[in-house]
Amino acid sequence: MKNIIKILFLVSVVLFTSCTDAFDYSSYVIDFNEINCGVNNKNLQKLKTKSTSDTIKIAFTGDSHRFYDELESFVSKVNEVNQIVDFDFVVHVGDIADFGLPKQYLWGNSYLLNLDIPYFVLLGNHDMVGNGGQAYQKMFGDYNFSFIYGDVKFVFLNSNSREFQFNGKVPDINWLDNQLKPDDDFRYAVVIFHVPPTDADFDANLTESFHETLDKYNNVLFCVHGHLHHFETYKPFSDSITYINVYGTEYRKFNTITIYNGEYNVSEYAF
Repeated sequence: MKNIIKILFLVSVVLFTSCTDAFDYSSYVIDFNEINCGVNNKNLQKLKTKSTSDTIKIAFTGDSHRFYDELESFVSKVNEVNQIVDFDFVVHVGDIADFGLPKQYLWGNSYLLNLDIPYFVLLGNHDMVGNGGQAYQKMFGDYNFSFIYGDVKFVFLNSNSREFQFNGKVPDINWLDNQLKPDDDFRYAVVIFHVPPTDADFDANLTESFHETLDKYNNVLFCVHGHLHHFETYKPFSDSITYINVYGTEYRKFNTITIYNGEYNVSEYAF
């Protein structure tokens, strides 16, 4: 009897150890390799090596969380157009993962890594599901970040209020105000976020202060967001600030924005 028990034990050990590579013990485990960590900062360092000019050209996409084939096609098209247009960088306005799963982050970034130019990914509401917020921080970095390129400050703002239980801290109005305060290092600002202030997922208690902050220093050229997937330019408040809702990848189109001397132009490409 003892020998039978020993044999059964040894068989179970062999079977278990031989199959460890065949199973994922948790779909929520965050185990990114070096190339998938600190991505936004790495791309910022790449951007700093580019020579700036009076004209800034940016390609925008977003909401690719259920459209990975389309994201792959987007990358191919951007690389193709870049041979002629010479983009400065690419912005993904959020929702790269559908359920915040680390594997979905890896799928999305595996395509973006093939871009020939620097790229930056903003936090979306789908990215926050489960422990997706931690996955975002590991792969891309801070929820709120900014950088100056040429004479423009690009401000990336977490506006996913619902995912933070409408706690009155998202979006972070004080942080936004500090970013937009006039400085000799920049003349204009572009504010990029995922959820627009007209949406139910945005904290209604912060809408007024959000708008007032954007308008406060008279230096915001325009705002860009995703979440709604379709393309639209509009002015939700009684001021001069235009909001640009960029295409989600399922439309197989992407927007480009060219900035020159305080003016901007929006166009689109199909892929």
